[in-house]
Amino acid sequence: MKQMGTTIKSFKKYRKQALNAVESPYSNGYLEGNIGRIKKIKNTAFGFRNWENFVNRIKIQRQWLHPARQTVTYKKVPRPIKLQILHKDSINFT
Repeated sequence: MKQMGTTIKSFKKYRKQALNAVESPYSNGYLEGNIGRIKKIKNTAFGFRNWENFVNRIKIQRQWLHPARQTVTYKKVPRPIKLQILHKDSINFT
């Protein structure tokens, strides 16, 4: 129960910020994702000798993960005709 009290206390303390985060259409998720990718590159590279090589590696990684999108043009296809399905009891065979 002590943890719940701490959570409620935090919500009360940061109420304005929490409401603002929920109501705002903006998010820093994209930026945080990019920072995380850069940190992974930095950690797996064990250091670069040259700054340009590091920047180029980041650019290559971004291009590899998110290639440029191609625009797709769709041909207009006529919509199929909706057929009314009759129930077998509604058909009169006499």
